[in-house]
Amino acid sequence: MVNLREKPYYLSDEDMKWVEDTIASMTDEEKIGQLFVNMVTSRKPEDLKNAVKNYHVGAIRYHNAPPEELYEQNRILQENAKIPLLIASNCEAGGNGGVGGGTAVACGAATAAADDEETACEVARIGALESAAIGCNWNFAPIVDLLYNWRNTIVQCRAFNNSPEDTIRYAKAFFKGTRTQNMATCMKHFPGDGTEENDQHLLMGINDMTCEEWDNTFGRVYKELIDEGVMTIMAGHIALPAYTRKLRPDTADEDILPATLSPELITDLLKGRLGFNGLVVTDASHMIGMFAAMPRRDQVPQAIAAGCDMFLFFNDMDEDFGYMMEGYRNGVITEERLSDALHRILGIKAALKLHKLQAEGRLMPPREQMSVIGCSEFHKSAAEQADKFITLVKDTKHYLPMTPEKYKRVKLVFIGGEGTVIAGKLQADDSAPIRRWS
Repeated sequence: MVNLREKPYYLSDEDMKWVEDTIASMTDEEKIGQLFVNMVTSRKPEDLKNAVKNYHVGAIRYHNAPPEELYEQNRILQENAKIPLLIASNCEAGGNGGVGGGTAVACGAATAAADDEETACEVARIGALESAAIGCNWNFAPIVDLLYNWRNTIVQCRAFNNSPEDTIRYAKAFFKGTRTQNMATCMKHFPGDGTEENDQHLLMGINDMTCEEWDNTFGRVYKELIDEGVMTIMAGHIALPAYTRKLRPDTADEDILPATLSPELITDLLKGRLGFNGLVVTDASHMIGMFAAMPRRDQVPQAIAAGCDMFLFFNDMDEDFGYMMEGYRNGVITEERLSDALHRILGIKAALKLHKLQAEGRLMPPREQMSVIGCSEFHKSAAEQADKFITLVKDTKHYLPMTPEKYKRVKLVFIGGEGTVIAGKLQADDSAPIRRWS
């Protein structure tokens, strides 16, 4: 059972009382709703109010949009939520992951190319400032996967590199930048991507390291950053067969599951052996790596039963809410497991003082705070970081520098799809660059 007086919460008696009193006052429906992170696909006020009033969601994510739209979205959500919401962004490389017009600073690979902890801190600081300006209080970053297979398309540029030592120091600096705002820290994707070519969007990932190899690499990273005080961890749809077999010797090959559905990996390894006392959230449940593991009716409650505390994204709101409630009522999710998850969810909210901010009417920042988004100071900082990490490998044909005087016509080709898939649905991208001559 979670201990809210210890790392990463450090709750006071007053905060503890709010957590306990709130849980005691909740209906079963409100308790079940707190387990979900809802993807906002409609910003109509009636749809936003429906998510918090009828489904009682504990957190939200959203598709990027202009600052004013996101600010208004989050204002409506927080003003209508009985329990304050965690509002998550995805600022892995800067504020561009949290708000339209946000500043891109450096991806993980660029940070490693700079070999500078200040760059990692600046990525997180700018991302935190710009996303906090529209109401975010949780950042799903950094990536602490280790790139042992260069063919891996998921974390190839998002991860720092393949060094546990480097990843630990960059991640600690990233946390420092995140903590400049009232924002929950996170890292992903447990138990670790980067060893293979599989894409969890398409099939279950497999980290095929031995237990000893994992302990000395990914395990070392997770243990040290847990000790550092990271508040939340995102579990990936990645199996770790060696540890599954070690902790559950009778498991048949066909029964090996991704971490998001595996009690031996989340409860026994992450929360048990590694001592993680914080909150675990699943990666997106629409990814085939999780979705194909078992029927949706079983998958939804099994993620919580396995030890994950929050479930990322509804498919159909009525169906998934019903599946979670059914899993609780038929004992798949025990009273003890539900209570533990709720204490961790509300514990994070209390650690961020969201209950006090709600009482004071200050969950949303002043509108003028949005002036920091894409400001000249942040663009200057991004340029300074770029000077550290941009590396010229070779220029045997002497094409550089590419100036207007030297090259009168340059063709820019943007390679992309028709939009972005968010929560299993294609979102049209009207802002995508147009192919043109310039």
